[in-house]
Amino acid sequence: MGRPYDRPRLHFDFRMAKFRHKALAALLAAVTGALGLNRLYLGQKLWWLPLAITAATLPLLIGVRNWYQSPAFFVLMIPVTAGFIQALVVALMADERFDARFNPGSDRHNRSGWDAVLVAIATLAGGAIALMATIALLFQTYFEHSLGLTH
Repeated sequence: MGRPYDRPRLHFDFRMAKFRHKALAALLAAVTGALGLNRLYLGQKLWWLPLAITAATLPLLIGVRNWYQSPAFFVLMIPVTAGFIQALVVALMADERFDARFNPGSDRHNRSGWDAVLVAIATLAGGAIALMATIALLFQTYFEHSLGLTH
């Protein structure tokens, strides 16, 4: 009988996944872009970078009175916005191009239809709202600080 370290380890590597769905990748980017789960699903390098930025900035927002005007909030919105942008890019990418990039050598092919279109529409709406709100808060914060209206 072999020793415990002689047994084969069960290890799942997302980069070795057989097939990746385009609409699911876009949905993951829109919903969890700040955590980098979409990049992990697609097998991209540096998938942990958005998660690191989010994990570094969230503790800085806890307990802050005007958290939406702190610099940590604006840094946090970078991976959020990047997730929305990547969701749009993935959802609007041609199926053949997506398969060539993320499903090389797979015998299955994406045939996205309304699922990718609906994800793109929802992403565009949510991303535009988040980005416009962030820009408005950024200008408000800048002008309040430049006029000395904050304490």
